[in-house]
Amino acid sequence: MPRPPALLLMDHNGGHSDDQLQICNEPRCSSVRDSSVEVLETVGISVAAVGAKSPDTPQLTNPSEEPPSSGNQASPPPPQSKPRARVPLERGYTQMNWLKLTRTEPDLAGLKGQSSKRLIPMEEVKKHQSEEDAWTVLRGHIYNISPYLKFHPGGKDMLMKGAGIDCTSLFNKYHSWVNAEFLLEKCLVGHLDISQKGI
Repeated sequence: MPRPPALLLMDHNGGHSDDQLQICNEPRCSSVRDSSVEVLETVGISVAAVGAKSPDTPQLTNPSEEPPSSGNQASPPPPQSKPRARVPLERGYTQMNWLKLTRTEPDLAGLKGQSSKRLIPMEEVKKHQSEEDAWTVLRGHIYNISPYLKFHPGGKDMLMKGAGIDCTSLFNKYHSWVNAEFLLEKCLVGHLDISQKGI
């Protein structure tokens, strides 16, 4: 029996990370495989399959890719969407590096002992618009996005468009599939106080 391929975690600069996962590529494993790929891509980690091919098992290269059909009908290729431009990241600022940092850094939000459960008015959020001190509102949660700026695959300029404002609609336009609550959970400053004026 052929060895299942390894899923190679790719950084956004096209290089591969040192972390590899072994995953079953048999049809009976498709739901587990696809959900694993979806979880990794939800937090911004690109996934490609590498390893030995089996004649009866399709090679996973894209989670949305269908196995080749055995019929003689040629199916038209799926429509290709134009990928958004990625900004080259500095070495050490991949999504894998971000996930490692969130596990080791105790205060990415910059709370200095304050509670992340506090209510914060929009007027306070508007004061935090610099790269060194950037807050944003996403789905009612307030995040300090400054630590994430260098890790953002679209570049810090794109992320700074959400500084000091409620970026929910902007985020949903480009990243509705991303689990931001997981990705930025260590950057949570508080929750938007909707009872205050200036919202």
